[in-house]
Amino acid sequence: MRKRLHLGLVLALLAWGAILHAGEVVDRIVATVNGHIVVQSDWDQALSYQALVDNRSVDQFSLAERKATLNRLIDQELIRQQINASEFSPASTEDIDKRIQEIRKQRPDGASDDGWKAALDRNHLTTADLRFHIANEINEMRALDAHFRPGLQIDPHSVETYYQEKLLPELRATGAKEIPLADVAPQIRELLAQQKINDLLIAWLKTLRAESNIRTPGDPTTGGGGAR
Repeated sequence: MRKRLHLGLVLALLAWGAILHAGEVVDRIVATVNGHIVVQSDWDQALSYQALVDNRSVDQFSLAERKATLNRLIDQELIRQQINASEFSPASTEDIDKRIQEIRKQRPDGASDDGWKAALDRNHLTTADLRFHIANEINEMRALDAHFRPGLQIDPHSVETYYQEKLLPELRATGAKEIPLADVAPQIRELLAQQKINDLLIAWLKTLRAESNIRTPGDPTTGGGGAR
């Protein structure tokens, strides 16, 4: 029985080798994050999506930009592993449609349906791919907001300081009419909250990377501080 099992395994391996030799494309692993794999097609799709949003070609991305995109995928996986999906409302069809329209308005070829389809084709993206990436972005932002915002406190002094030291000088420099603090206080408070969330996120991800098992085969520097 052992000989038969061994022979079966050998035949299976030979068959697999024949498939590879015949030109079958295998999606190679570019990173592992606490055992969860990130494959080349994930990286390629993320680059294509970023190229579409930036109105650039993937070929124009530098090596540093490509690595930054991979690190972004690693960060996204770390966040997914830490945040419960039940803590926030997921992106709706309307949310995704709105974001698509925003992207289209930023591109000259987005004005017409034919031009938009050609832009997706050039970036090797389907409409489903695009909606998937947008939904992930929206869900991530909402998840982080739900995670960090409950503990945030923006005091009135911080709002007034921003108004006096940043907003008013900018308005005066451009010759714009000054706006009363009471009229812009909610917007300033939200801006300061977003800045705090961003600072907290940077520190949190640094800690998560240090505590996680992150591997990037063939490029140990790509994974950042947590690669090992």
